[in-house]
Amino acid sequence: MSFTIYPAIDIRGGKCVRLYQGDYSLESTYYENPVEPAQKWYEAGAHWLHIIDLDGAKTGKPENLQIITEILEKFKINIQVGGGIRTLEAAQAYLNSGAARIIIGSQALKDNRFVENLLNIHGPEKIVVSLDGRSDQVYSDGWLKESGRDLSTAALELAQTGVNTFIYTDIEKDGTLSGPNITQALNLAALTKKEVIVAGGIATADDVLYLARQQDLGIKGTVIGRALYTGGVNLKSLISWLRRA
Repeated sequence: MSFTIYPAIDIRGGKCVRLYQGDYSLESTYYENPVEPAQKWYEAGAHWLHIIDLDGAKTGKPENLQIITEILEKFKINIQVGGGIRTLEAAQAYLNSGAARIIIGSQALKDNRFVENLLNIHGPEKIVVSLDGRSDQVYSDGWLKESGRDLSTAALELAQTGVNTFIYTDIEKDGTLSGPNITQALNLAALTKKEVIVAGGIATADDVLYLARQQDLGIKGTVIGRALYTGGVNLKSLISWLRRA
């Protein structure tokens, strides 16, 4: 797996938004219709999209399935999708709609057997587990609740289920444009010997290029959100540079 950029599309109330440190009261709306940024990132050359149903993350069930399905049907692009996937049926619905893989967060922390079942049914290439941390504690339910476990413990437990890929988000970095928590991401990759996708805090192309140089240490991609929407990162130029490199 080469280093991959995942443009983020977070959906709340049917709109494309960005939160600040996961705070639902600190929301910026960038597009009324999430199909628009999906088309923009697709045309810029993205091979993947990272789509999160923020409403679903809070309620525990898919809430924006219709708009996500529209994006899946409209663009020939790999999409990883998460937010409220807490049953086998919800997972199957997204995969049936064309998602390349699904992201499991809260339910993975609550029930390792749920992850094992998904892996047995769909294979590890279809399942990604999200670890969302504030300091060294893992949060769930739309980042609103402490899970009661530290990052290292949760990561090791889930690695033993057969998960191949984690998305690590530093909640305190998310939406801040202050740079990613590279140290913690590298620690998780070294601890689990699994692939890690880094999210939260990406501000510049230099942030991405530095992460790309850590591929041999297990850092296999990054999710970019606010920096794309504010223009801090030019996706087309960045993808072109990575392809040449």
